[in-house]
Amino acid sequence: MTQAITEIKAAAPAMTVMTENCLCSYTHTGECYLPGPSGRADVPATIAALAEQAVAQADAGADIIGPAAMIPGAVRAARAALDETGHAATGIMPHLILDSRLYDLYRAAMGAAPASGDVRAFQGNPARPREAVATGLAFVAEGAGTLLLEPALLTTDILIALKAACSVPLAPFSVSGEYARFAPPDGRDWRLLTEVFTMLKQAGAAQIITYAAADLARTLG
Repeated sequence: MTQAITEIKAAAPAMTVMTENCLCSYTHTGECYLPGPSGRADVPATIAALAEQAVAQADAGADIIGPAAMIPGAVRAARAALDETGHAATGIMPHLILDSRLYDLYRAAMGAAPASGDVRAFQGNPARPREAVATGLAFVAEGAGTLLLEPALLTTDILIALKAACSVPLAPFSVSGEYARFAPPDGRDWRLLTEVFTMLKQAGAAQIITYAAADLARTLG
């Protein structure tokens, strides 16, 4: 990832680069955490590794770091590590992730299914929105400057609640499973996705992250 960040910044210095800060691509089990001797998450070791990764991404030129492991304390550790290494201006946008079958296409394409099963250890339960809101507020207390919520459509009620409870910008992420289901097969009629994103905007989204960004920009422009 650091090589990609460096090349993007060299080609387009003004472009804002946001990263995903997680370990799932680097563990042999595909889990978001480093395992301890018992096989369970070694939380302190994982948090330390995530903080190092955040600094490496910022050193490469990332503007916003995106902690995605959903581990309590990881945002605070990343913020402290960035501040201590001269990256106080680098933002932190933790991912508030709900478990969903909308990730199936991505996991199949990337070979990213965790060895422990479909549900990652620290992801939220869509049936427990209050817990998700509490998690989001905890991220803000740890130093988050923005919150990313995914999958976008499953987090609308959480988006509304967080909008009323905190002042940081909220950014729903419309994941690949949503894109696959709502994007027009012929690439022409983008009205359905426009309706979906208008609803998210009305619910409190400051911005929306989507694979359809370029297509919608051309359509709405």
